[in-house]
Amino acid sequence: MSGHVKLSSVVGLWCVVAAWMAPVSASELKLSEALRMAGLKHPSVQAKLAELQAANKDVVAAKWARFPSITVQGTTSNSQPETALLIQQPLWEGGRITGQILLAQATVRQAEAALLEARQSLLQQTSTTFFEILRLKERLILAKKSEAEHQKLVELIERRVKSEISPVADAILAKARKQQSTSERIQVERALQTARLTLDQWVGPQAGEPKLPGTLPWQVKPDDQLVSSAKAFSGELRRLQALEEVALAQIQIASAASWPGLYLVNRQALGGPGYAMTGARNQTYLSLNFSPGAGLSAAAAAEAAKARAETAKQGIALYERQLEQQVRNGLSEAQSLQLQRATSQELIKATEEVVDSYLRQYQIGRKNWLDVLNALRESIQAANSAGEIEYGLYAVKLRLLLSSGQLNLDNLESIYD
Repeated sequence: MSGHVKLSSVVGLWCVVAAWMAPVSASELKLSEALRMAGLKHPSVQAKLAELQAANKDVVAAKWARFPSITVQGTTSNSQPETALLIQQPLWEGGRITGQILLAQATVRQAEAALLEARQSLLQQTSTTFFEILRLKERLILAKKSEAEHQKLVELIERRVKSEISPVADAILAKARKQQSTSERIQVERALQTARLTLDQWVGPQAGEPKLPGTLPWQVKPDDQLVSSAKAFSGELRRLQALEEVALAQIQIASAASWPGLYLVNRQALGGPGYAMTGARNQTYLSLNFSPGAGLSAAAAAEAAKARAETAKQGIALYERQLEQQVRNGLSEAQSLQLQRATSQELIKATEEVVDSYLRQYQIGRKNWLDVLNALRESIQAANSAGEIEYGLYAVKLRLLLSSGQLNLDNLESIYD
């Protein structure tokens, strides 16, 4: 079963009081644009791209080890200076050169995985902050509505106090409730400002005001399939796998130190006592070099690399479990929020009707002002809860889309903005 999630207003009264929203910038920031800017232009992404470029250069450098090396050698024989040119071609080094190439290639895969991991983290954080701003904007509308309703109630009670219908204490308490609603509005404004500054860190300053997207490319898939997709697309898991490959290449390099190297050498004398002798001027021979290092350092290095490989292997197994748990928890959260969605809408409607009823009854003395205030507070809380459910649902679905690779930098146009 597949479909698109339709975004709608959590409650109709938000549209009525839309003029109360905080000032917005002239331009609008679409979700796809925010994700693209974060995934392509963020400094951490540029740093990872530079690391990847350096790793690719290391592969080229490692492959050059298969080619001859040139050395100019200066010595002294019988107090006579002698200069020679040596060209040395490695024939066999026990797998050292191959190991170095494999190590460089594994480092490239590690850099690629680190780039993917950085982008996934940025996309996740950007999407979370994006929807947090939208949620706080709606909550600010409700906070301002609550403040205005409390102000109306204060004015109503003050008129009743002047008419000696209500005691002065009622007016004092009503003003205290109004100040509390003002404080809540200020707190929401500060939270919204903080969220906007956080989004600027991901997408850059003055990118625009987040705009509610129309649909998300959400498709209901079996849990196991979503878990498999998340494992296949996980940048962190790929990085751990590349780390194991690095350790295996290090094992091969360390083991190669226990073997001699065979080289084809050509020595060309450039000057000195033997320069005039044709036989001594140009010599070609096989050279067998053995340099195992200090003591048993080569064997110890191989054992250390094996331990690192085992550590990486266990790290892969551990992260696979953690990733599976994260995906299944996300699916469970999405299902729970989906079930609460309809109930929250019904609760909003019911609490609004209660507020209207209590206001009418207050006018004729059948309800006191505390009943009206409590009903108003429950109505605002119901609307706030509905907003948290609505935007929480889309945030968790977007998180699952990004983690499973269904949504990435190559198909952001599937978000209907």
